[in-house]
Amino acid sequence: MKTARAVTVALVLGLANLVAITGPGLAASKTDKLSSALLTDPSFKVRTQAALLLGKLGDKAGVVPLIRALSDDNKAVRAMAAKSLGKLGGENAATALRKLLQREKESFVRKQAEKALATIATAAESMKDRKLFLKIGPFTGGTKAADAELLALLRSTLRKSLGQLRYTGVVEGPGERILSKSGKPAFIVDGNVLKLDEREAGSFLETSCEVKVLIARWPSRSVILWTSAGAAVQGGKRDKDRQNAKRDCLEASAVQVADSLVGYFKSQGG
Repeated sequence: MKTARAVTVALVLGLANLVAITGPGLAASKTDKLSSALLTDPSFKVRTQAALLLGKLGDKAGVVPLIRALSDDNKAVRAMAAKSLGKLGGENAATALRKLLQREKESFVRKQAEKALATIATAAESMKDRKLFLKIGPFTGGTKAADAELLALLRSTLRKSLGQLRYTGVVEGPGERILSKSGKPAFIVDGNVLKLDEREAGSFLETSCEVKVLIARWPSRSVILWTSAGAAVQGGKRDKDRQNAKRDCLEASAVQVADSLVGYFKSQGG
């Protein structure tokens, strides 16, 4: 029979492996698993690890459970939740951290909350230099072969690539309020996965995909342009290999699309 310590270690390692396997395109269902561990697991070590990983994932869906974890009985959990909120940022996270400082007595937790608030403030300040803002759409409505995890990867890849534009701010969640308040040009990048197919290629499977993307003005949603990109990837026939091939195919297509959009946004001042 496994000891309590062995079970705890296994759970912590399992959470870490979850992130290592799924990378930036972590599906909402897996974010939910981390959130559940953060809020319900009896081991503070598991809860602390879950808080850490939610911050590393960069998924805004982690903000709400992390805010709830600021009331955890264990100071390590509260401290890690505060640190991860600093990484995810946003107005809601900042408000929760300020409220935490009003009641928190532990110096270690207070220090993490203060650092997190400073990180959020720095990110907010950098947004003032942005000349235009982007919102990444849900990319739903395409082929059902593109599940929630794959769509999350597609959005994440676009967000990362377009976020590298010097004067362009990519916003989401509570941060989307800046789209209407800034008075600066704002756009939505959306579309769908037109195709995500597999076919036999000798001893391999060939996965092919096509992504169609539009740029529209926000909030009017008047379409400015359409673009598309596709790719093909060969891989094994195991379920894991097939999923990895789909991920690689969509990620490659998203990078191509982002490259084609960069020129437009640069012409708009981004």
